[in-house]
Amino acid sequence: MDGEDVQINPSQGVASAYAEKGAKQHQEDAWCLFCSPNRELVLSAIFDGHGGLNGRVASMKCRKLSWEFFNEKWKEAITWSEEQWKTEMTNLFDHLHTNIRKCFVELERAAREKSSHRTDNIVDDKGVVRKSTGYPMHGGTTATIAILIDTPERRQVVCANVGDSDALILPLDQKSFPSVKKNYIHLSIDHGPDSADEFLRIKSLPEKDYPNKLIFVYDKSNVYRKYECPRVFLTSGSKDPEYVKNPWGNDLRPTNVRYDPAVYAVSPPGIREDVTCIAMTRSLGDFYAHQFGLTWRPDVSVRKLDPDHEYLICVGSDGIWDCWKFEDFSDFATSAFNTYPKDIFKACKHVVNSTVERAKALFGARSFDDASACFAFLAKSKKG
Repeated sequence: MDGEDVQINPSQGVASAYAEKGAKQHQEDAWCLFCSPNRELVLSAIFDGHGGLNGRVASMKCRKLSWEFFNEKWKEAITWSEEQWKTEMTNLFDHLHTNIRKCFVELERAAREKSSHRTDNIVDDKGVVRKSTGYPMHGGTTATIAILIDTPERRQVVCANVGDSDALILPLDQKSFPSVKKNYIHLSIDHGPDSADEFLRIKSLPEKDYPNKLIFVYDKSNVYRKYECPRVFLTSGSKDPEYVKNPWGNDLRPTNVRYDPAVYAVSPPGIREDVTCIAMTRSLGDFYAHQFGLTWRPDVSVRKLDPDHEYLICVGSDGIWDCWKFEDFSDFATSAFNTYPKDIFKACKHVVNSTVERAKALFGARSFDDASACFAFLAKSKKG
């Protein structure tokens, strides 16, 4: 998918996507676009895989299944209530998660048959896909899905996500967000080890089902075992003030241009198999980490949109977001869109290519990440 692009309804400038491969062996990002024939539903989605080839398998499977879901259900989807959206998106994410497991099982079965190993113990009683050695198959993907609904009865954006592939709504005029002083609104919820909500979610899991739980740590250099790194949260759920006040003096490292400290969810001491070190607390796949509290369940939100204003919805992998402060991204993306007002593809491609150049300068030509983005444009309502 290096440089892969697409635009739907190009004459109307509805939506577009563009992707550039990073320095890793595989392009692990995947995007998905869908536009209903009457343009009343537009889907933009990013799946940021991790785990090498397994991550690519996971993200591409989610891309295919998401397109099939909305192609089949778009007519009824435009009438769904907020509660129906939450139910349907939860069911979709369950479907995606389950099918990633099926993909991993197929990969492992083929590998075992080639090497004449037994194939009756690929999935254990916890749902973990295991290699013939007993070690788990690693890999999974984030999932961020944004759906624009624009009918005479309703005008809204729905967002469902797990992980850290952000979705932003950007105003194309200064009065779009009268009650918000920022030039963007986050649609997605960041499910990372710096989230107090996620810390408390995992802390509250029943001990009988989760005797070993993920612990949230700062990434600190010169620490051999990740679980020995400093904890992000106190037992109360508030961040440790020592590291909040002086992160760099405590030898923490930044993970992006916003200088957020790098954090991980890791398996606790005493775990010898299925050792986990992951940068998110919700994902699709990563079955070995789910036994410690990782979950596939998405956050789902529904936001009404003003019919008298125009919006740009931007969904991207963290290869995009690590390179920008969100307010700067909003200025740059809306400027690009206004530069190419009749060609959203050129605007999307320009933003992705510019971000890749920033990433190479910031992180080095040998370590920059895959970068993928979907842009969707919502014009002023024509009714009335």
